[in-house]
Amino acid sequence: MSPRSRIVTASFILLLGAFAAISVDDGRTNSAPPVAEYSALEPARFEISFHRGQLRLAGHTASSDHELQLLQAGQQLFPESVSDASFKPLGTAPGQWQPRTLAVLNALSTTRSSSAILTRDTLRVRGVGTNDWHGRFDRLRSILSDAVDLDVDMVVPTDEIAVADVCARAFAEYKPGPINFEESGTEFRSSAYQVLDRMISLADACRDSSIAITGYTDSSGPESWNRHLSLARAQSVADYMVERGIARARLQVTGAGSSLPVADNATRFGRSLNRRIDVTFRDRRHLEST
Repeated sequence: MSPRSRIVTASFILLLGAFAAISVDDGRTNSAPPVAEYSALEPARFEISFHRGQLRLAGHTASSDHELQLLQAGQQLFPESVSDASFKPLGTAPGQWQPRTLAVLNALSTTRSSSAILTRDTLRVRGVGTNDWHGRFDRLRSILSDAVDLDVDMVVPTDEIAVADVCARAFAEYKPGPINFEESGTEFRSSAYQVLDRMISLADACRDSSIAITGYTDSSGPESWNRHLSLARAQSVADYMVERGIARARLQVTGAGSSLPVADNATRFGRSLNRRIDVTFRDRRHLEST
C-alpha cells in the first residue's frame, strides 16, 4: 500500500470536523446542485457520504445489477438511514469496480459519519469510525489492489479527552479554503461545495459551537453595494448550512463590504483574494462563561 495510507486514531468523535466531508455534488446553485452531463467514457468515480442519518451514493456504476446491489447493501448496512442515489452507467468499468464500491460501502457502515471518493487508482476517506472500523478496513484493503493509493483519515473515538478540548483543537486547525461565487452574484461555484460541506461536518460534530459568517468584497463599485453583496453572500452560506440541518440560532451573519482587505485592491489577484467569506467557530459555553 502507498505510504500515504494512514488511519488516525484520535480521542473523540468531535474531531470529525478536522477531517470533514467531501462534497459529491457538482452544482452551481446554493440549494440543490444540478447533476452535470456526463459521458459513459469518462474516468470512473464513485462517492459515498453518510452524515446525520443520510446516506448518499453518487457516481459511476458497471451495470443495472451493480446499482441494485448498491441500493440493497445500503438498505441492509444503514437500515435507519434515508438514502439518496445518483448513478451514472459506464461504458466500460474498471476491473473489480463492482466489488470495490460495495466493499467501501461496507466499510463505511462501521462509521458514525464519513465520506469516501473511489477512483480507478485512489481511495480517499474521511470520518469518525466505531471500534469495528479497523477490521472492516482491513477487509477493504484486501479487496483493493496494491495499485490503489489510499488516503484515509478516520477518527476512532475514545473517552480520554473532553469534548470541548477536542473541538477547540479542531477549531484551531480549521482552514476552510475559499468559498467562490459566480461573479456579482450569490450563487456558489461548484468548487465551493467541498468547503461548505467541511464546514457543516465540523458544525455537526461540535454542536456547542456558534459560527460567525462574514462576507467581504473588493473595493470595486459603491461601498453600499459592496456591503449589500457581502451580506447576501454570507447569508447564502448560512442558508446552505440551515438547509443541511445546522440550527440558524447558532449562526451570526455579517456583511463587511470592502473593509479589512487582505491583499492589494490595485491588482486583479489582490481583488480576488479580498472577495471572500470568513468563517469562525467558537465554543458557546466558553462565551457564556466569560
